[in-house]
Amino acid sequence: MNKDAFNIGMAVTLLAALINSGNMARAGTPEELPKTEVGVISGSVARSTFTTAVVEREPKESVSELGNDQRHIYYFTELKGMSGQTATHRWIYKDQTMAEVKFNVGAPRWRVWSSKTLMPEWTGTWTVSVLNELGQEIFSESFEYVEAGAAEGM
Repeated sequence: MNKDAFNIGMAVTLLAALINSGNMARAGTPEELPKTEVGVISGSVARSTFTTAVVEREPKESVSELGNDQRHIYYFTELKGMSGQTATHRWIYKDQTMAEVKFNVGAPRWRVWSSKTLMPEWTGTWTVSVLNELGQEIFSESFEYVEAGAAEGM
């Protein structure tokens, strides 16, 4: 390689580095950067319920209140149009996330359920939020965990 070609190569390399460093210095804060469009995640909750058991992929019954003499509850959800995505059940008590259960959705209609073991002193409102692939809430539902004997039908 001759001396002129080497010098031209070095000059181009230095120029590229200077241009790139100038762009980096001007990049600014995240608020100043151009916004990127995010694709739409489809899907919905076709049906859901709290239940004391899931039998043959279906909820045994629908529960809106549960006495604290019972320690286990399930949240059943039928998802539509979420094939290939990940869905999440987020269990919330007193504004605190108590559990998150993730599901890989394998078909256009997909039934999933998660369960929670409750401590008798955890009375009050429990909520499960159903989250899509992006962590966005697409549905939520609540039940009451009450003192034994105060629940409906007890």
